[in-house]
Amino acid sequence: MLKDDILHFLEEKTPLFHIDSPSDEFSANKIADLFNVKRNTISQYLNQMVEEEKVIKINTRPVYFLHRKAFEDVFSTVQACIFDSLESLKNQIESVNNNADILNQLVGSDGSLKKAIEQIKSSVLYPDGGLPIILCGPTGVGKSYTANLIYQFSIEKGVLSKDAPFISFNCAQYANNPELLSSNLFGYVKGAFTGADQDSKGMLEAADGGILFLDEVHRLNEEGQEKLFTFLDQGVYRRMGETEGWHHANVRIIFATTFDLEGNFLKTFLRRIPIRVTIPNLEQRDVKEKKEFVYMFLIDEAKKLHLPIHISNRALDTLINHHYQGNLGDLKNTIRYLVASSFAKDTNAEYISITLHDLPDNILRETVQSASQKLKQKNNIIIDPDTTLHQLFASNFSSTDDIKKTYNIILHLFRDKYKKNLDNKHLEQHIFNEILALFDRFIFFNTEKSTGALMEVITVNVQEVLKYMESTNNVKFNGNSVFAMAHFLYFRGTNLIEYTTEQKRIIKQMDGFITGNYQAELLLVKQLVEMLNNKLDVHISKMDELLLTFYLRSQSIEPANDHRMKAIILAHGYATASSIANVANRLLHENIFEAFDMPLDTSIDDIVKSVLQYVERRNVSNGLVILVDMGSLKDIYPRFTKYIDGPIAIINNVSTQTALLVGEMLEKGFYLTDMIEKLKTVNETEYSIIYPEKKKEKVIITSCFTGMGTALQIQKLLEKSIPQNLEMKIIAHDFHRLEESGYTDAIFQLYDVLGIVGTADPGITEVVYISIEDLISGQGEEKFEKILQPVISNDQIEDINNNLLRNFSLERVIATVTILDTEKIISHVEEFLNRLEMLLNRKIPNEKKIGLYVHTSCLIERLIRHEPIEIYQNIDELMKCQRNEIEIIKEAFSVIASVYSVEINIAEIGYIYDYIATTPASESIF
Repeated sequence: MLKDDILHFLEEKTPLFHIDSPSDEFSANKIADLFNVKRNTISQYLNQMVEEEKVIKINTRPVYFLHRKAFEDVFSTVQACIFDSLESLKNQIESVNNNADILNQLVGSDGSLKKAIEQIKSSVLYPDGGLPIILCGPTGVGKSYTANLIYQFSIEKGVLSKDAPFISFNCAQYANNPELLSSNLFGYVKGAFTGADQDSKGMLEAADGGILFLDEVHRLNEEGQEKLFTFLDQGVYRRMGETEGWHHANVRIIFATTFDLEGNFLKTFLRRIPIRVTIPNLEQRDVKEKKEFVYMFLIDEAKKLHLPIHISNRALDTLINHHYQGNLGDLKNTIRYLVASSFAKDTNAEYISITLHDLPDNILRETVQSASQKLKQKNNIIIDPDTTLHQLFASNFSSTDDIKKTYNIILHLFRDKYKKNLDNKHLEQHIFNEILALFDRFIFFNTEKSTGALMEVITVNVQEVLKYMESTNNVKFNGNSVFAMAHFLYFRGTNLIEYTTEQKRIIKQMDGFITGNYQAELLLVKQLVEMLNNKLDVHISKMDELLLTFYLRSQSIEPANDHRMKAIILAHGYATASSIANVANRLLHENIFEAFDMPLDTSIDDIVKSVLQYVERRNVSNGLVILVDMGSLKDIYPRFTKYIDGPIAIINNVSTQTALLVGEMLEKGFYLTDMIEKLKTVNETEYSIIYPEKKKEKVIITSCFTGMGTALQIQKLLEKSIPQNLEMKIIAHDFHRLEESGYTDAIFQLYDVLGIVGTADPGITEVVYISIEDLISGQGEEKFEKILQPVISNDQIEDINNNLLRNFSLERVIATVTILDTEKIISHVEEFLNRLEMLLNRKIPNEKKIGLYVHTSCLIERLIRHEPIEIYQNIDELMKCQRNEIEIIKEAFSVIASVYSVEINIAEIGYIYDYIATTPASESIF
């Protein structure tokens, strides 16, 4: 019946529908031509099927008709069958996809945040109340926004009730008052402190049955961390002022911090937070994600002003490529400023215009300095108040969608084989092209910066399995087969793909075709699947199996006992030889080269062993061509000549160009001597010499003689004091390496070091040293100006001095290097120094006191964390010659030891002794 034939035709074609550039073959006119029937008859049947909800109708010019079930299998479910435009259809797809999983609203959900979202889902969906989670990342990356989405996701999945509370609490607001922080968090009872005239609930009780989000959690002191540790461990807590009894609460906790976890939290506390999610900063996002953020913020501004926004391509590129110190918050504020300033220029304008002329100077400077000034079309991007991200920046299919689309195309091609009487060669070539294109997208165009440990595990296991299969089946897999199949298995994941009844019928038919025509390849795939199932717990469906069989067929895998002259590529590196072999074999359309990837530290014996194993499995009586890259590989021939029965040609300095030339000659049957002669004449080296104009990058080093921790904190303070747009870096470096290596240390070869800032002078006369105590006291200002004068103006120096004055106050420095309460620790260190002066019967110079304030603050935190410095050079000599000084320092430190319940060891005493003893002789203390 004609109506059934039309529906069947649409079911076949709909999986190939391109929503952004639809083909006329879905119009009534084209369908009428195909079936040789009047258009009115076709339209009547199509509209009947729309009413029956079997067909989707899109009222564009021309009108498009799609098979509903087939469309939903590929794209998403739809709520209606009639759409007034392609845009409305897109909007519904986007809406359905977003509602399917609210975490997809996060930009990068299928890219840089893919791993993070998997961790979040594990945290939320874990039985018995989920798992605590901590969000890590610098300021402005969206930790608070992510926490709110986790709350919404929890409600969406039924983990929390719709009226469950979401309480957000910023610990930084009470960083200098841990008691007030604790009372707000856990509550307090009447009389717990002055002013506590009644019982009060805390945040934990308020969040009962919901989520408590603790931002800047590194501000919690150790006591607060221990209380939370008890709650995480047992689900109970006590209010401030209570000494007995427990309160229970069912609360899921999300933590967030801008600090590194190790060194800033108690280990017992961290052990109770199994899910640690790192949210990348804006610079770690790829261009696609950055562009999506820019579009998202521009859409928000267009909605607020109810006006379209026109932005030029060049302005858009410049905004995307700029480095935003404050991450997303900085980008959002920049766009808000641009829109506001453009609007203020003409409040009656019909649209807001943003071009290069509107960008701030600091952003434009990066454009001038950029080496990639590509020509761009002058067309503006237009963003209306009702524009969607999908319209502006159609998100790429997820990897599963990409695989599903490829499978639909392969099934369609296979069906056409019988409908159009296509021969096997024609079918193969089309299917091979689709598979290779899919694998290329996974390897070369995936948007993730790093696929992580799972990819490494899969790659190593695939490599091991293929190597075993080569030896047992006497075959050789082509070039990058390991990486192609590993990427496919990684991106295929464990997601299920559903098929229509018709597609299942075609898969069964295709299975019969492959069984009858590709027996050798199918046997290899079955062996591969069985071994990988044992190693990786992978789930490989029938369609996956058929795709891998087609892939092996495309690689022209042949038995290893043929009589053609053999060729191998030996190269150092993880995949150098494989990559060259893969490119050459694909361009030559024949599997000519086999690859041996050699680690840099591989010995000659190991290389010879690998080649001999290859020779044992291959007939090389007609000759063997070995292409090598460099060094030791070209000297291998004397080691195995007695093991082969044919001529060998070893060709040095392998490249893709050389491999292609050798491959063409092998295809044409060249003799080895003719091949070498031709290579001599055509493989000449072309060269040009380019001398760099860029000077060494200017650097200020920070260091501390007790380790890298304080050096890193000093680095952060200097980075806050020096504008980011200056061409200068601040690098923390190991003090003892500087002291031992002096000016020969590698850092002085790599950078133009302007000066060293630290807690002790490493004694490098070629570079200016500024002590941390001089910066705090202001005495280092002149030295700092001196080292900066060659690179910045006087006005900038004045700004930097003001920043130093603010950032390098004693309180600020101590607050930076330790998480302890600043006021309390300064008070305790003051007691220690007063007692030390009394015991010494000497006054410690002020500059030394300032340094000791910083050093002792760090020392106290190390002792509290049970992480004291254990190593001190010449400790035996110290204990023998300075016994009196050791006892004095230990006695003076007892005022701190009793307050914090810690004990100072000999190594730490030694560092205090060194710090004081380095006073000039005229002011010697000891």
